[in-house]
Amino acid sequence: MNQVGFSHYGQPPFSEGDELASGLKLDQDEALIPMSSPDGAIPGQPLIPLDLNSVHHFLSRELSTKRLDDMYDRLWLVSSRDNISPLHHQAIKGRQILITESPDLHLVWYYDRIFIKPIPRCLLNYAFFKTFISCDESVRLATNGFLRTYTKLIIHESDFEVAKEKKLLPCDEITWKEWCKFIQGFRTFVDADVALRYQYGELRLTRLNFYSKVFFDSWNYFDTYTQHGWYFKQFIAPYLFVFGSITVVLTAMQTAITADPGSVYKNPAYGFSTFSIGVTLIGLALFPVLYLLFQLREFVYALHH
Repeated sequence: MNQVGFSHYGQPPFSEGDELASGLKLDQDEALIPMSSPDGAIPGQPLIPLDLNSVHHFLSRELSTKRLDDMYDRLWLVSSRDNISPLHHQAIKGRQILITESPDLHLVWYYDRIFIKPIPRCLLNYAFFKTFISCDESVRLATNGFLRTYTKLIIHESDFEVAKEKKLLPCDEITWKEWCKFIQGFRTFVDADVALRYQYGELRLTRLNFYSKVFFDSWNYFDTYTQHGWYFKQFIAPYLFVFGSITVVLTAMQTAITADPGSVYKNPAYGFSTFSIGVTLIGLALFPVLYLLFQLREFVYALHH
């Protein structure tokens, strides 16, 4: 087998005997020994070679939560700390578990759905972890935080079975006992040991989308609507409530004035009628304006891509 030499700093939170994925080993000089192919590849990624640039790009793609880390000072508006429910409890809440490969969607929930990122196979390999993760501060914090979430997602053996059923774990042959031994070291991590995003738990997507507009000059954190009609549909119920309430108040004022022309409602009725007309005109103009904004955004996107 060919050897690949890299520097090593720190120790993984699990021992080599507790690793759950093979493919790489360390020799006596702690040089990487690829076990699955002569040239070596990232475990679980046979087309990505074990050179530093390729591995760095891969780990950044798979683990980076920079967008949420940058929002750290506002995340208290979106979530709370230590609010991750086990997998069996997600079903009790009526949530459908959907797989995402995007790290910044991991544990983001939207009504009856929650997005969960499966564990990349390479994170379960001791040699890979020690060589490429333990020696990089930002990657180490992101990895620690990501795997710490699984200490809360998988608490009971029933959660473990759900994780295997949903393909959240990359190896079907892992046993409950093996998993418990592997993950044990991640249970002791405190917030200082993880990336900023992982100091919070599940994130509500509706709030992320709202505060992205308010604080971060972004239309949405993640678009949940693929058609304009679906987006406009959410305004129907509020519109009906507002205009129904205005109609009831105006009708009541009109009845009071008709019954008693000198009623105390006479002067307020004039001001409220003017207000109602203004609200109605704004409401009627909102949909065309939003539609034009959508078209403008798509046009700008097409120019840049």
